[in-house]
Amino acid sequence: MIEEMSIIDRGDGLLVKGEDFVDKNTLKPAAPMPLPDHILERLRRLACPHPLARVQFRLPDASDFYLDFSRQSECGEAVSDKVVSQIGLVEDPALILEMANSTLSAILDGRLSARHAFLLGEIRYFGDREMAASLADLFPAKR
Repeated sequence: MIEEMSIIDRGDGLLVKGEDFVDKNTLKPAAPMPLPDHILERLRRLACPHPLARVQFRLPDASDFYLDFSRQSECGEAVSDKVVSQIGLVEDPALILEMANSTLSAILDGRLSARHAFLLGEIRYFGDREMAASLADLFPAKR
């Protein structure tokens, strides 16, 4: 039985149901956005100062994805920081980043510093300025 909530057809094979993305043909949950482990490890550093935050990445080819940060207690005192990347759009992100695919690739490959990309206007952001600065600091260029 389908719950009563809006279902939006994005036109790209994904349906949006609440905050979940499902494949239009199979109605199964959409696959997560694959990011390399070393990138996710860097991003986990943002979960502490920004627990429960969401960051939306808007790319011109409509391959939008978002990061969902969370901080979870386990076994009493132990805390684990978690970052989940999902394909699609998210409601009410703390930060929206718009950039070209080539800019994102250059940053993830270490050919371009994220801070320089912001300064050059290669990345436009809307939302939490502090979080944008923290995120930029995680991705310096390799020397």
